Amino acid sequence: MMLKSSFIYFLIALLLGLSGCKDKTEQTPQPQQSIQSKSTGFKNFKKVDPSLSKLDFNNKITHDVATKFNLFDYDYFYNGSGVGVEDLNNDGLKDVVFCGNQVPNKIFLNKGNLVFEDITEKANINQNKNWSSGITFADVNQDGWMDIYISQGGPHEKSKRKNLLFINQKDLTFTEEGAKYGLDDQGISTQTAFFDYDKDGDLDCIVMNENDYYGTDPSRFFSIFKDKNILKENSSHLYENRNGKFFDVTEKSGLLKATFGLGLCVSDINNDNWPDIYIANDYYVPDMMYINNQDGTFSDQIKTNTSQVEFYGMGLDIADLNNDNLQDIFVLDMAASDHVRSKTLMASMNVPGFNLLTNTLGLQYQYMYNAVQINMGNNKYHNVAQLTGMAKTDWSWAALIFDTDLDANEDVYVTNGYRRYALDNDSRTKIAKARQQYQGRVPLEIKSEIYNSLPSEKLPNILFKNNGNLQFEDVTALSELNEPSFSNGATYSDLDNDGDLDIIVNNMDSEAFLFQNTAIENNVGNYLKVITNGRTSEDFAKVQISFDNLKKTKESNRVRGYLSAVDKTIHFGLGKANTIDTLKVFWPSGKYQELLNVKANATITLNENEAGLSRKLETESNAKLKPRDQILSFTHVENEFDDFQNEGLLPYKQSTLGPLISKGDVNGDGLQDIYIGGAKGQAGQLFIQSGSGFINLNNPIFTHDAAYEDMEALFIDIENDGDNDLYIVSGGSEFIERSQDLKDRLYINDGKGNFSKAKSSEIDAYTISGKTVAKFDYDRDGDFDIIVGNRIKPQHFPIHEPSIIYQNNNGVFSNVTGEIAPEFEDFGIVNKVVATDFNNDGWQDFIVVGEWTAIGIFINNQGVFENIAAQSDLDMEKGWWFNVTETDVNNDGFKDYLLGNVGKNIKFKVSASKPLRVYADDFDGNGTNDLVLSYKYNDVFVPARGRECSSQQMPFIAEKIPTFNEFANSSLQDIYGEGLNSAYTRDANQFQSLLLVNNGDGTFKKMKLPVMAQSMPILDAAPIDYNNDGFEDLVIVGNIYNTEVETPRLDNSFGLILVSNQKDGYSVVEPKASGFYLNGNAKSVETVNVDGKSYIVVAHNNGTTQVFENQP
Repeated sequence: MMLKSSFIYFLIALLLGLSGCKDKTEQTPQPQQSIQSKSTGFKNFKKVDPSLSKLDFNNKITHDVATKFNLFDYDYFYNGSGVGVEDLNNDGLKDVVFCGNQVPNKIFLNKGNLVFEDITEKANINQNKNWSSGITFADVNQDGWMDIYISQGGPHEKSKRKNLLFINQKDLTFTEEGAKYGLDDQGISTQTAFFDYDKDGDLDCIVMNENDYYGTDPSRFFSIFKDKNILKENSSHLYENRNGKFFDVTEKSGLLKATFGLGLCVSDINNDNWPDIYIANDYYVPDMMYINNQDGTFSDQIKTNTSQVEFYGMGLDIADLNNDNLQDIFVLDMAASDHVRSKTLMASMNVPGFNLLTNTLGLQYQYMYNAVQINMGNNKYHNVAQLTGMAKTDWSWAALIFDTDLDANEDVYVTNGYRRYALDNDSRTKIAKARQQYQGRVPLEIKSEIYNSLPSEKLPNILFKNNGNLQFEDVTALSELNEPSFSNGATYSDLDNDGDLDIIVNNMDSEAFLFQNTAIENNVGNYLKVITNGRTSEDFAKVQISFDNLKKTKESNRVRGYLSAVDKTIHFGLGKANTIDTLKVFWPSGKYQELLNVKANATITLNENEAGLSRKLETESNAKLKPRDQILSFTHVENEFDDFQNEGLLPYKQSTLGPLISKGDVNGDGLQDIYIGGAKGQAGQLFIQSGSGFINLNNPIFTHDAAYEDMEALFIDIENDGDNDLYIVSGGSEFIERSQDLKDRLYINDGKGNFSKAKSSEIDAYTISGKTVAKFDYDRDGDFDIIVGNRIKPQHFPIHEPSIIYQNNNGVFSNVTGEIAPEFEDFGIVNKVVATDFNNDGWQDFIVVGEWTAIGIFINNQGVFENIAAQSDLDMEKGWWFNVTETDVNNDGFKDYLLGNVGKNIKFKVSASKPLRVYADDFDGNGTNDLVLSYKYNDVFVPARGRECSSQQMPFIAEKIPTFNEFANSSLQDIYGEGLNSAYTRDANQFQSLLLVNNGDGTFKKMKLPVMAQSMPILDAAPIDYNNDGFEDLVIVGNIYNTEVETPRLDNSFGLILVSNQKDGYSVVEPKASGFYLNGNAKSVETVNVDGKSYIVVAHNNGTTQVFENQP
């Protein structure tokens, strides 16, 4: 992860107090090759040349290393400016205003047909202008004419940073009256939004600000702001409108917090009909989600409502991406999409730094990828950036969500490109050497030389077409959008009033873009435009339309993207629909309007003063699952162990896999009891079903054996005496190899649920870190044999241990794996094994999965096992598999199987032709195991991790590969040489979870689970008839919180219900319908019947178990 703040701090320290002449040379920026797409389709956007449109604007930037006007001395120097559209002369056409940093602002009058007239000189919009950044509009004085508000910043003293309010004089001239209205904010302002936060009928104002203390380390940064006066100057500011004058109520309202604000959006985030505020922050300050408390105050609920956010927050938009009528949030970051750029422009996030932010300072988890926060209902968001393929768009600025092709799916437009990469790792090295050579007094000509050598690369902006179901496709190459640039602010509007939305982009050091949308010309779909006229010009009305069995809801909202103002007209793409069945308008005042049978391809105007009775927008249904945590009380307590201390390149911790749940009747009362495993140092607990719940039956032997780390447990009648004994697998990675604490344990039941340790057996000889266990009578001799799936050599990931089948001979167990299932013995890291008769021949087979393994389908040939996975093309489905659950999706009598994989919402992308590969060996010869993750780039394997973290694990790399650029352009073979040939090697080429539908002949049909189920790791599943239709459904859970610090946690705050389609698959019941919201690191799930009711029990790592009742 890129550590921008610490580096800029370093640069400032390096370059302070220098003197000399100005620089004389400059490196010419090199454009990147255009993005290529395999898709076909129409050319949906056409560039309009400025010679035709007369839209002539260039945000030209000139640096001066002898002053603060450069990136070394002013960190926001290349952050660019915005652009806005609004009808400023009430002629029905949207006019355009560009902000300039060092160049004058410009205003263009729309003359129709995408032709504009520059009226800047007459309009007087550069009065008091210094360094303009953000642009918005509002009828501040409520005279029916739109005014202009410009946010200012730049490397200036406060007196030259005053924001500008231009009051419309109704004759295409404007008068600057910011001070008169109390809106001449002097912060480093980036953007502003007007809204009625207290619903008193006038417009209030939020001014988003950057911070004077860029480059300060996090601990010192937050310590500085204990001084409230300093904090007030470096916070964003909320202004309340009192009789036309604006007053600062930042502290009173709860918004007094230090910000590095780059993205701003006001929206009704929690759907309570009150406007909320979202601020995307740069650097290590997490985003702020200010929820309106309806009493003049706000509460920042970013940690409550999200599980993680991006790190360097840039532009953002809030809109419905998946047509569920809930507002989603898309925030940009700066992750490189290209392998070479990712390795040259990124430094590693170290574990102490990450822990400082999340643990010591208590900040939200942040990762340097774009965040696509899908609204799951109940004020919970799920970041699916990796799933959607929109996680990495390079150094990005504006994010705009709108329907570009009128197909009723909202697309995403992203601007990117950065004028100079001060974060280039080799440049950092050059700067450090210069500082050392000149003892901190670097001559100005050297400073200039370094500055001009900083990399500079134009990149094309990106258009992601929404294909539905959270599937997005980069279609940039299909149109003239595919032009490399340094782009910042962007806006959209139907500039030619033909029904589709055109795009304007403010570029740095080149002419602005105007892209004409040709969707109407290509006759690809219909549209509806809705103009809302509320009590104020910024009314935030919501419009919901129903057509063709689809509902869509949009909010009138001007400030979106980055530093820019879009057309607040609500615009719907309708596909081929010709009529809207119902149109509903929900005003923030509570008023409501409804229209029926509205014709497509029209513009309608709705006025709040014509609205009738109050009505609230309803989007969520009553949940079927109800929390019943009083049924069972258990809290898992994870022991402290840092897996990354010796294995710095691990993808995630190997010591935090539990707890796991097992069920069985231990006291012969016919009721299901539950055992939940404990972590190292915590006894597992047995819960006896009693009445309407469970009670903890204390077993001293479990306390005695608390030093073990429990994995899966199995209730099994070892002695054939009619009661269930207990087999517990021992696991974890915190032990040394062959530790006695790794041996599995067998406990004998006295028939009443009291357990004692079994006599020593061959099982005790295998001190192996395991995970899973199953019972089966594979030899049909009348007793249960045991199959154990083992995982890794402790602290030697991914080197696997042998898995074992124990034959039971009158209670005496012996390892027969080599004789009856030799392929299973060397299968790999096993996470789950299930015993099952998949061909209904009366001989029990088994299925096994694991990490870096294929799927094992072992058929029982009368006591000897053969892996027949190849017969169903499963032998090459190599994944990070975690679970197998037996079910019968179609009630045909043949068993089907859910296979839980890590899912597609992980940063690693795999396919059959481009697998993820892991190598393991002692590459540097220091006696410790080293692992290397790699993927294919230009048809050769390259390192997945960066030079810095790789060198920390293996110091020889820094010596062998002296520069980051050389490392970025090196193959794995170049770096590690012949050592790869003898290393442990495994591949993964499939991360999707599957359903295996049994064909009845020993073969299976592979069916992918629905997309939402692919957005999470499926660590465990359990059968349930959720809808009481007689077909078995499934409940699935899974989280992996303990990833290495550069890999986003898999932290979905919910489980899912998979409802059988009674044939060959499932539909997903999301938590907003089911109520299945989780509040921890879910590792296992079980269903159990108690007193005639069906319950779901979910166990969390280092957290408290949750219980839900499945109501009829």
